[in-house]
Amino acid sequence: MSPPPMASGPRPAAQNRPPPQSRPPPSPAPQEGGSDPTLLPLFRAVDKDGTGQLSERELSAALVNGDWTAFDLHTVRMMIRMFDSDRSGTIGFAEFCGLWSFLASWRTLFDRFDADRSGNISLEEFNNALVAFRYRLSPGFVDLLFQTYDKRNEGVMSFDLFVQACISLKRMTDVFKKYDDDRDGYITLSFEDFLTEILKQLK
Repeated sequence: MSPPPMASGPRPAAQNRPPPQSRPPPSPAPQEGGSDPTLLPLFRAVDKDGTGQLSERELSAALVNGDWTAFDLHTVRMMIRMFDSDRSGTIGFAEFCGLWSFLASWRTLFDRFDADRSGNISLEEFNNALVAFRYRLSPGFVDLLFQTYDKRNEGVMSFDLFVQACISLKRMTDVFKKYDDDRDGYITLSFEDFLTEILKQLK
């Protein structure tokens, strides 16, 4: 159940392999639950066409960072894919309540790692978060991952991009574990299987 190794390549001899790594603790995950009536006014306010379903544009209007900047569009689409249980392409009220609770859990994590209370996550704070999640990644890879999700080129991650980065890393970890049958932290993967998994992540 180990996260991916720091680098890929031929399988090393057993005596040279790094010791097994512990599995990252569970991050907030979508859960089914009842509707929260206190969220109904907000839901109705952003449901501009009154259909009882939030489109991508309407949901985007409901999701803002602590500094009132809009969520990155890819994060909004990620939320829709995660919570659109009936695959309608929109978010109903019950789905919206689940989404809101999920983001509240992530907000607690975000505030925990935003040590300087700047409202953003710096590279050092991001590294601290990954260490707390028990990922053992090289500084070079952490820097690459941070730059990938620093989409505003500000040297920091806003809340939405922090969530996007962590969820994406978790998904990549899950893909790796699917092929790591013996849980030794190394896999053998055909080029086509590799491309297939990459394409799935781009959806």
